[in-house]
Amino acid sequence: MADVSVRLQAEAGAEIVLNLSVLQAIRLVEAIASRAADMMPEPGRAQVDPRWLVPHTGPQTAAAAPLRPGQ
Repeated sequence: MADVSVRLQAEAGAEIVLNLSVLQAIRLVEAIASRAADMMPEPGRAQVDPRWLVPHTGPQTAAAAPLRPGQ
């Protein structure tokens, strides 16, 4: 029998239930905290969205080639 039940909401109203021992629950929390720390920007550095680094000129696709007269 599990010591801890963790319920996670998934898409379309589905739910994931993890039945864990206390040790497993602690490891899960440590892993989540570690991942969250990796995602945080370093102190003193602002995190910049890369979409703002280059001017946006609208949608571009590799398949769109310029039209050439006579072809």
